[in-house]
Parts: sequence; structure tokens; C-alpha cells
Amino acid sequence: MNAATLPEVQRKLVQARDEQMARVVALVDALPQRGDADLLIAPLRPRLARLAPGRPMTVQRLLFRPLDPVIVPGAQWRPGMAAVPRTALGCLAASVLARLGPAGVAARAVLAAVPPGPAPDVARDAAAQAGALLWPVATAALDGLLTPPDWTSATGLPLPCFGPVRDGVAAVLRQAARLAALHALPAGDAVVAAGVAAILADAQAAPAGLETLLAVLLSYGPAAAAVAKGLPGGLPAAALDAAVAQSLDRAGDVLMRTLPAVGLGAAAGHAADVAALVDAVDQPATRAALREQAGRTRQAADQACQARITQAAADLVPRLPEGSPPDAVLDDLAVDRLEGTARDLRRLGRAGRQLGHPATYDALLTQVAAQVGADDSPGLTRMDRLRLAELLVGAQAALRLVPGDEPA
Repeated sequence: MNAATLPEVQRKLVQARDEQMARVVALVDALPQRGDADLLIAPLRPRLARLAPGRPMTVQRLLFRPLDPVIVPGAQWRPGMAAVPRTALGCLAASVLARLGPAGVAARAVLAAVPPGPAPDVARDAAAQAGALLWPVATAALDGLLTPPDWTSATGLPLPCFGPVRDGVAAVLRQAARLAALHALPAGDAVVAAGVAAILADAQAAPAGLETLLAVLLSYGPAAAAVAKGLPGGLPAAALDAAVAQSLDRAGDVLMRTLPAVGLGAAAGHAADVAALVDAVDQPATRAALREQAGRTRQAADQACQARITQAAADLVPRLPEGSPPDAVLDDLAVDRLEGTARDLRRLGRAGRQLGHPATYDALLTQVAAQVGADDSPGLTRMDRLRLAELLVGAQAALRLVPGDEPA
């Protein structure tokens, strides 16, 4: 496949059915050297996030997993960005994987022992165990790694870009185990702040690539406030400002492109993280230019959340099997799924209230609840409709919205 035919193939993939797209991605995942195949599936990434097709957790994917929040398409990466170009990952992986030795063998054994279709916690535990084996060895392999001979041909980047990219990747992988533990902490401000302070205190001893590490931390909402305050004291202002600016740019871009494509649960999580980030930056002590940028990101995120809530009304439309009788109702499993959707929608609304006017989100959720609670909602009993409306707007409002006899 050459550069002339790539856009046409990408266009066909974007238009493909979900199952067709999943088969193509599985073929790409099975390639020993992905090369230009990553370009092929690049436009599909938001859709893949929504479908979550159960892609295999390979050593290479696990190796770079801590960098997910800051990986950008190669064409978008520029020197000085607190980000990692996706085109560099394959080239770095080839150098690092060759140096993993026994740690790589042990990590592959851990991942291979996970049965197909495991519960999420089983896969998560296996990834954490294998990652703990990989990340320290990979960091040591990256430290002092010389520019690979095929760097420019494989990545499309000039030779001087190798050092900063390598340093950013190493800075994140050096803290990968702590970053994973941070996500597992309770969301209390003091607990998360202590975890962030420990990561940054250690990182300042080896500051190369610090901006990339800060951007990864800023992508996690509960950690954003601690990072924006410059914990611990002495955090370089230039590194922090660069990471904040890059994170705000990426946050707005990701929300506008990703929120329409991912499931409601993931959308709510993205929106909550962005709300925490802009709240952390929009403080009197923050430099004026960053506060203005945070304001623009807040506005874009607010619009994206409103649009996703409006779009989500379709996710709450009950769908009966074709040919069902007019009086058929959904089974308990289907109703449970709708209730899960309503909870995620309420979570998205909570994040939106942080970003925009609370009254706007109250009105949007009320509109969705009224639609769900209407008499003609197919497949739902009145109690089902009441429960869905209650999850969206609360019990008292639900009683006003759902037609039927009021309790005595």
C-alpha cells in the first residue's frame, strides 16, 4: 500500500461495519512489524475506544500503555511538545524489546496465561504484574540508548528529535508502577496529592522528559490539582507551563473528537478529567495566558458535553427484538443496561456542570428523562420508566415527569 492509495483504504475502513473493522484490526495486531499499518487504523481509534474489541495485550502494547494519554499522530507532533509521536513507538520498541532479556520472557508468560475473554479485573491484574517486570528493564534500556539507524526512515522525524522523544518515554516508564498505583488510590485530595508528590520528588532527580511525565499526570483528573500547584516545591515553572499548555490543547481536541465516538461511561470519565484539569489551571496564581487557554478549553468541553448528552438520548431508547408483540416488555438484563446508561449519563451531566452552567445540564437531563418517561416508551413498564427518570433527575422530578397515578 502506497501513500496514494492509503486515504482511499482508510475511507473504506471508516465506512465498514463494526465486525469488518474488528477483523482488520485483529490482522494488524497480529503483524510482527506494524509499520504503515498503524497509519491505516489511525482514523479508527475513537471508534475502537467505543467498541473495545478485546485487542490482545501484547508486550509492546503493555510496554507503552502508561503513555496512552500523551501519544499523538506523528504528523501532529512537533519538537518541544509534551507528547510522544505514535510513529516513534515501533522504532523504540524494536530497540527496547531486544534488551528485555528474562524480564520480557516472564512478562510474555504472564500475558499468555490469561484465558480468552477474562473478566476485566483478571486482565488488569495480569497487566500490572507483567508491567512491573517490563517497565524498570525498559527504562534502563532507554537510558543512554543511541539513535537507531532507521530512526528517520521509520518515524519521519529528524535525527535531533530522537533524544527528547526517548527521554519523555523513559521519564514516564520510570514512574509507570507508581502511576498505576496512583489510579488505584481513593480519590481523596490528600491521598492523591501525596502520591503525586512522591512521583514528582523522584522525577526531579532525573528531570529529562519531565514535561511528558507532567502531561501524563495532568491527564488524570484527581491528580491535576496537585500537579498544577507545582507539588513538590521547586517544580520547574517552564516544564509545568509547557505540560499544562499541551494538556489543555489535547483535552479540548480529544473531547471534540472522542466524546461522540466512545460509550457514555468513557465519555463521562473523559469529561470529569478535563473538568478537573481546567478547574486546577483556572486559579488566580496561574499565568494569565494559561488561564485564558483554560477558559477556551472549558468552553469547548462544555459544548462537547452538551452535544454528547443530546446524542445519548438515542442510547436510552428501548429496543425490542424484531417481531415482538405490541405489549412486550424488555427483560431484566436489558433494563439493567438502560439503567447503567442512565447512571453514566448522570455522571456526564455532573462533569458538565463543572464546565458550564448547571441549569443547562439540569434542563438537558430533564428533557431526556421526559422522553424516557413518556407513556409511549416501548418495552418499559411504568416502574421501569420511573426508575430511569429517577436515575437521571432524582425521585421527585421523576414523579412529575412520568405519567401515571400518583401515590395516595
